[in-house]
Amino acid sequence: MANYDFSTLNDRDLEELARDILSTKLGLDFQSFKPGPDKGIDLRYATINDENEIIVQVKHFLGSGIAALKSALKNHELPKVISLNPKRYIVVTSLPLSPPDKESIKNTFSPYILSTQDILGKNDLNIFLRNNPNIEEQNFKLWLSSSNIFKRILKNGIKARSEFHADKIKKQIKLFVPNKAHSNAVKILNTNNFILITGAPGIGKSTLANMLTYQLLAKDFELIYVREITEAEDLIVPGRKQVFYFDDFLGSITLDLKSSRNADSAIVNFIDMIKNDSQKKLILTCRTTLLNQAKQTSEKINDSKIDIAKHEVHVKDYRNIDKAKILYNHIYISQLSIEQKSIFFKDMFYWQVIKHKSYNPRVIEYFTDSERIESDKPYDATVIDFLNNPSLIWEKPFTKQISISARLLLTSLYSLGSRFILFENRLKEAFSARLEYEVKNNNFVKQGDDYEAVIKETVGMFINRVIKDKNTVEYSFFNPSIEDFLYDYFTRNKDEYLTHLRSAVSYEQFKGRITTTYIKDSKQILFSEKKLQAQLLEIFILKAPHLSGYGNNDLNYMVILIRLFAWDSIGSIVQDRINSLNLSTLGWTDRENLIEILSYMAEHDLTNCIDQLDNLILILSKNMESHHQIESFSKLISKYNIYSNVIENFKSSNNEYYDRIKVNIEESWNKNIDQYIKQSYNLSSITTKEELIKVVTKRKEEAKNIIRAINISSSSAVDNYEFDYEQQLDTNKSAMSSEKITIDNFQESHDPINEIIEVNRLFNSNDVDEWDDLPF
Repeated sequence: MANYDFSTLNDRDLEELARDILSTKLGLDFQSFKPGPDKGIDLRYATINDENEIIVQVKHFLGSGIAALKSALKNHELPKVISLNPKRYIVVTSLPLSPPDKESIKNTFSPYILSTQDILGKNDLNIFLRNNPNIEEQNFKLWLSSSNIFKRILKNGIKARSEFHADKIKKQIKLFVPNKAHSNAVKILNTNNFILITGAPGIGKSTLANMLTYQLLAKDFELIYVREITEAEDLIVPGRKQVFYFDDFLGSITLDLKSSRNADSAIVNFIDMIKNDSQKKLILTCRTTLLNQAKQTSEKINDSKIDIAKHEVHVKDYRNIDKAKILYNHIYISQLSIEQKSIFFKDMFYWQVIKHKSYNPRVIEYFTDSERIESDKPYDATVIDFLNNPSLIWEKPFTKQISISARLLLTSLYSLGSRFILFENRLKEAFSARLEYEVKNNNFVKQGDDYEAVIKETVGMFINRVIKDKNTVEYSFFNPSIEDFLYDYFTRNKDEYLTHLRSAVSYEQFKGRITTTYIKDSKQILFSEKKLQAQLLEIFILKAPHLSGYGNNDLNYMVILIRLFAWDSIGSIVQDRINSLNLSTLGWTDRENLIEILSYMAEHDLTNCIDQLDNLILILSKNMESHHQIESFSKLISKYNIYSNVIENFKSSNNEYYDRIKVNIEESWNKNIDQYIKQSYNLSSITTKEELIKVVTKRKEEAKNIIRAINISSSSAVDNYEFDYEQQLDTNKSAMSSEKITIDNFQESHDPINEIIEVNRLFNSNDVDEWDDLPF
């Protein structure tokens, strides 16, 4: 049942809603009034005999109250009405009106208001919407904010994201402008269950993805917010409505494309599963440059049977009317002063913004944020500065608007950045070390509990803080543009990053953010100068004994050396470390590190430096927790003859070593063969047992090929694996009999015929002094 306060609508949205309601209610075709000499008309119904047959005035006044409404009507609108002399005058407002309120307004406009039926307040609008749900559904921003729908969105989303809260969602709904990209995205998602949203930074990818997610949550989908695709594999539940949302997914997995996680293979397989399940949806966002990089780096992604182009919506050029609406929405809900807001409406300044080559929703967001505006500079000049130099979005806040301690926290968070979740204890440790360095070396004076103070200073503006439970707190940057800024900042200030590394506490601070080799489209700080590389090596060698990290310290140590420095500088160190390794088990990171080290040694013909080569290969073959790890081990062995020969030589001599390798592979397949078979090749779309047998047999043969590549002839875990065909067919039939779940494609109610006229109408205000219904 509709019970709106209409707070998600701006004044122009309310005008459009009023037109829909009155056109339906009265059976008349109301026109929106375009700019011209007449004043005091929001909507009108014209006849041959009388252009002003019915005049409609729409007043939001959500934050002003009934007294302000009555004053504006009497002092500003009444003279206009007398001049227009309509046969009938109708007033529409989002405010609740009592019978005395309506009577008072009627008396003010006598004889033009024929009865109090021609005065519609909040309750009248809600009653009409209850009886006309088609109008409610057509108004996208209104429908999403209805109390019942909003409760569903929160209920189905909050388990996945602790930061999934009402204020943030309502703000996004207020700001969102349905456009062609949204329409295309809905069609693709409804047809294929999967969508890839691409575009430049700040163009609106995440906003579009969020709106699609809200629509699905309103349909009672459960939100699974994905940080790693292997997480999603474990969380998929047959028969349950689930939407998997992976924001900036290539930004998270680019470093994994050649790792033992096989992220490219996992994402391709997962997409395959989702496409054929009517109860599942997958939403991915990524930057265009990263998608192109991934296609070059990953054969799995580039050669996938999934035609990316058919599932991609590219958020790029907006129409002028879309740009105008985005700008207007930001101005409407902002806390800018009256004088600042008025700038956009004077002398058509809004066209300078809309037509600017750097127009970007993210830039709009920041120059309409009153906290980011310098008071000593003309506001119109500030706006143009932001557009001419988008880096000002974060340059000024970072360098001028926060404390030194806050800057040190943000740079600490940046240096620790990687695909891993950053927990509070690691951030706190890195920040404390950074402060202590400044105290000892630069006479910095700490201000009490700096950590808690700077967290309060930066949360919501620079960083997100997610409380999972009382013992688990996670941190991330507020949006990717902050990381982009810090990358640019440190690229310009490499000496400062070296200073930062002198207080490092984690291997990740050397491992994730810097490189000494140029990589196209990389967001790693490039230290190409020999002098800087020498300083970097000196700092790392000095700090290494005091660093900690994910997994084995010796493996982390060697990976950083081979990634960043020439063998002539590090050869003896790496050789000593690799020959003194004492490994019994390997975690995910350890396995990745060891494979990277062995790949490097083979590619540079350095395996003769490894005294315990056969033992390292044996350790890699043990306790593999995923079929991705088995595949990565197989690739390593088959790619480099030196490693293949180790196993082959022991196999020919029938040595106990070969038997141990074989047992390790057998045990790993025992744990993973079921997942390997089920998470591939569209099993969920097959309806006949014959086809199912064909696909499973093919998949088993691929598993056997992986085994043969390790120089092992067979595995009983694979050979004797029995697939439950009947259960799979029953599951498939049940899923296929389920109704395909779609979301509504909300088209704009009134497509503009002439964009120039429509943009001017949106920003039309005849005289600043007469603005009585703008939100300021």
